[in-house]
Amino acid sequence: MRTLLLGIAMTTLAAGPLLAQNPPRRQQLQQQVVQRFMTNYRAQAGLNDEQFTRFQEVIQYSFQLRTESLQQERQLWMALEGQMRPGVAADADSLEALMNAIIDIQQQRVDQSRAELERYASFLDPVQRAQLTIAWRRLQMQIEGVRGMGVQRRQGQGVP
Repeated sequence: MRTLLLGIAMTTLAAGPLLAQNPPRRQQLQQQVVQRFMTNYRAQAGLNDEQFTRFQEVIQYSFQLRTESLQQERQLWMALEGQMRPGVAADADSLEALMNAIIDIQQQRVDQSRAELERYASFLDPVQRAQLTIAWRRLQMQIEGVRGMGVQRRQGQGVP
């Protein structure tokens, strides 16, 4: 399963520059990653049809919320970095507001994670929830690792 997750992550990130120019393709690829994750988790956790149906509903909704949250956070970080350009006086009030907004959105993700665990508790046992938490964390770590390799590769080629 780890190899499959790494393959999914690498495929997603290798197509990054193309996907940035092609949002429908990006959405399709994200949907494939989520679908593969759900299918692999179903097999690992031994979910029955009813559990899998409920799982699909929760994770697809959660994935959408997480995607939106991460996009908002990226925009906030870009705005913060924009305020900190060399040679440009930063606006203290704007900096404060941006930093608070970043913390707020991170807290929203923590709250979302708690709410998801509560929803999962209605149809998954503790072992299945722990398996899901571990599988999700591994996927995130693999994606971050592949992103890091992509950044290193671009920096080695002189691309910022």
